[in-house]
Amino acid sequence: MTEQWRLLASFRQWTAIAQEAARRWLVHQETLGRVPRRRLAAPRPDNRGVDPTVVGVEEYSGLNELAFASLWLLVFAIPWEDAVTIPGFGTSARLIGMATVGLGVLAIIERGKVRRPAPGHILIALFVLMAAVSYLWSLYPEGTVVQTLSYIQLLAMVWLIWELAPQAREQMRLMQAYVFGTFISGIDTLYLFFSHQESVYQRYAGSRLDANDLGLIMALSIPMSYHLLIQNKGWMAWVYRLQLLLAGTTVLLTASRGATLASVVALAIVPLTLARLTARQRIAVVLTVSVLVCAALLFVPSTSWERLSTMPDEFERGTFTGRTVIWTAGWEIFRAHPFLGIGANAFRIIVSRVLAEPIRPGEHDPAPPAHNTFLSVLVEQGVIGFTLFCALLGVLAVSLRAMPPFPRRLWIVSLGVWVVGVSSLTWEMRKPTWFFFGLIMAQCGSMAQKRRLVAETPARFCQRSLGPHVRIPAMGNPNSMARSTPLS
Repeated sequence: MTEQWRLLASFRQWTAIAQEAARRWLVHQETLGRVPRRRLAAPRPDNRGVDPTVVGVEEYSGLNELAFASLWLLVFAIPWEDAVTIPGFGTSARLIGMATVGLGVLAIIERGKVRRPAPGHILIALFVLMAAVSYLWSLYPEGTVVQTLSYIQLLAMVWLIWELAPQAREQMRLMQAYVFGTFISGIDTLYLFFSHQESVYQRYAGSRLDANDLGLIMALSIPMSYHLLIQNKGWMAWVYRLQLLLAGTTVLLTASRGATLASVVALAIVPLTLARLTARQRIAVVLTVSVLVCAALLFVPSTSWERLSTMPDEFERGTFTGRTVIWTAGWEIFRAHPFLGIGANAFRIIVSRVLAEPIRPGEHDPAPPAHNTFLSVLVEQGVIGFTLFCALLGVLAVSLRAMPPFPRRLWIVSLGVWVVGVSSLTWEMRKPTWFFFGLIMAQCGSMAQKRRLVAETPARFCQRSLGPHVRIPAMGNPNSMARSTPLS
């Protein structure tokens, strides 16, 4: 036992010497101009599970900063993308996305290097490729072309998050952008409620969004906003508290049963992280939840509560507003085309034939969507595409194991919110889905980079910095010193 303690003490001492030597060497190289455009970030204490390490942080050029600003604006527009529509072109988010891609490509060309993609990026690329190839056997080729182009744009967004937000600082800013964007759709929903303008019967949804989509958009923001609340102090903390109140109230005003269940899952982040908070933070969280409950009781109308109260009956003997009928029809289509599917974006057209509804492709919203993301992928891209999609989710889930406890619980809860929410929505081609996936991969990549920088610290850093006659303790015994010689 004594020998084990000696080995541990020796290892800790050697690690401290190596890290300090690496810091001195990098500072010396920067002084000589051998490490251009990089600076050394001093380790900062972090009580949320992130260990301070020696991390190189890139100083970005003006073009890179402009590209990131455009990416931030794109993420900011995601929660209200349907609010502003340009005639003959599309939504404002599409215009911002095109500008972001252009600036991002120029910034990467100027930088002269591309980051190695993560396994999740490869799976996404294969999934998009499968959607494109499905044109060859698609039962609705025109729709497949449209959805393939959308997938390519979403893949570009995920790639730009990976390239332009490699560090935790940029990733936090993108989370802030999404949370800030929910203020617009949430405030617009409150305005419609107070002015008695229902989006559908006895339901309210701002920014021209579908009530169910808006509900899930707001539910996904709850864990992010809670995470930012814990990370910030002062007036910014009050901004995130206000957003949590707005998000919860908006979800209830949409009267979306799926989004309400997803919001319950989102609130699981509170008990999962409460033990790691300080006493003051715990009091603030409890007060915020209490105010949220009071706001729900005060503002949410009785019609919303009545609709939400039907969930137990729907689970027992209901059809979830006709969704089970669509799911049964979709399953019949899958049985007829199990391996390759019917082609991307063909579900709406083909399911109407099984439902025996006379529709024409030229009509607006000709047939109901799948109302289940997993069923939609299974029917449209068959077992092959469904396997790729599930493999992507599996890679994201497994990659969370390497994260520190607090971020890991954040993303586990967020992944649970997404799974519950998309079980009643068709979200495989919605921007929040791919932003969420891209942000998880970017954060896992930054954590892996930190571990790699520490693990790959060359031994010569110690020697060049501390001199040729510095004794480094041997790994077996902290009292025995090994004489080291200079390495050329």
